[in-house]
Amino acid sequence: MIALCKLDGSTMYLNEDHVERVEGGANSAIHLINGTYFVVRDDVATINARIRFEKQAVLAGALAMTAGEGPATALALAPAGAPGDGAP
Repeated sequence: MIALCKLDGSTMYLNEDHVERVEGGANSAIHLINGTYFVVRDDVATINARIRFEKQAVLAGALAMTAGEGPATALALAPAGAPGDGAP
């Protein structure tokens, strides 16, 4: 799940697998595959980076598990911090 900043300043968490498209503008609109959409403060580049980060972390974990490594190794292979969350 990715963290996004709603217009009122609160944080929402969204399953990135449900995102169909992201549109930019003064605020970003995230359209989901079920037809609903959310308007958030985050810019399109940040949203895309967070989606890529989550996909990379899931794939790294899956590859580690198929290589016979345990969950601890899978977590060690995942990227250290999500883009835009203040982590290096």
